[in-house]
Amino acid sequence: MKRIICVALLSMALLLPSCATIFTRASYPFTINTDPNGAMVTISNSGGQILYQGTTPANTRLKSSRGYMKDEQYTLTFSKEGFEDKMVTIHSRLDGWYIGNILLGGLIGMLVIDPLSGAMYRFKRDDRKMTQILTPKTEEVTLNIYNIHDLPEGVTIDHLECIR
Repeated sequence: MKRIICVALLSMALLLPSCATIFTRASYPFTINTDPNGAMVTISNSGGQILYQGTTPANTRLKSSRGYMKDEQYTLTFSKEGFEDKMVTIHSRLDGWYIGNILLGGLIGMLVIDPLSGAMYRFKRDDRKMTQILTPKTEEVTLNIYNIHDLPEGVTIDHLECIR
C-alpha cells in the first residue's frame, strides 16, 4: 500500500507541475521613459485595444499572452509637442522554462497549465525597461524663386536680398 501511495505521489509531482508557471510569470512590469520626459505614451494590444495612456516616466504591467498558446504584441506610441511621434512594437516570445516541461512538467504542464496561465511566453528584459529618445521636429524651410517683374503682392524690391 505504501508503495502505491509513493508511486502516485511521485507521478503527480512529475505530471502536475508546469515549469514556466512555477519559475516565471504571466504579466511583467514595464518602466517606460523618454528623453525628454513628459511625453504622452499610449499602449495598445494586438487587437488594437488601448490598455494604457499616460505621460513618461510611466510604470505599468503587461500580459505576455493573449490567450491559449497565443503570444501578445503591443504597440507603444509616443507623442510630445515639438517632437516627432514615435511608434515602437514589442512582442512576447516563448519562455525557455516552458521547454522544461518535457523533462519536469509533463503533458499537463505543457498543454494545459502554462498555455492557460500565459506563462509560456515572456518579454525580453530590454523591452521591459526602455528609454525612447524623441527627435525634435524641424521646421520646413521653402525656397521660392520669383521673376522680379512678377513679385507677390506686398513684396517689394526693398524686401529682397540680392546676391551678385
